[in-house]
Amino acid sequence: MKGSLGPEFTVMTNRGDSMSTKPNQGKAMILYFWATTKFAPPEFARSDAEDMAALNALYHKFSNRADFIGLPFNDSVTVKEYLKEHPLDFPQAMGGATADKELYITQYTTPLVIFINSKGRVVNIRSGSLRKRDLIIKKYTPIVQACLSGSAEDAK
Repeated sequence: MKGSLGPEFTVMTNRGDSMSTKPNQGKAMILYFWATTKFAPPEFARSDAEDMAALNALYHKFSNRADFIGLPFNDSVTVKEYLKEHPLDFPQAMGGATADKELYITQYTTPLVIFINSKGRVVNIRSGSLRKRDLIIKKYTPIVQACLSGSAEDAK
């Protein structure tokens, strides 16, 4: 919920380190909950690819001022396999140790992005796919900027 404290837990990442979802060092935090299936219809696969391309672009633009973490619902083997063809450049949680928390937070909705400012407050939550990379970037950029400025009013 906007204005509330963001979810806090620690995950092991695909880079072999642990990462907390709590913002640190004055950085904002972007949590990207996602899932994949080998049996997804082609339109969902295209939508996933657009979402991931947009999140990668935002990560490269803002990574010096915001931490990004992917929180896939799938098991580590499925995630590693999927990321070979659809790379995400920011850390991804592995091992499924947080699956219960993820399901509670997202209520089975993916993709879901939680934007958290440097004070740990939720600025915005976006669920579902906008299906177009450029549209996603256009819609999410002001939200990330609001996280960086600490203002929730700018994040519509």
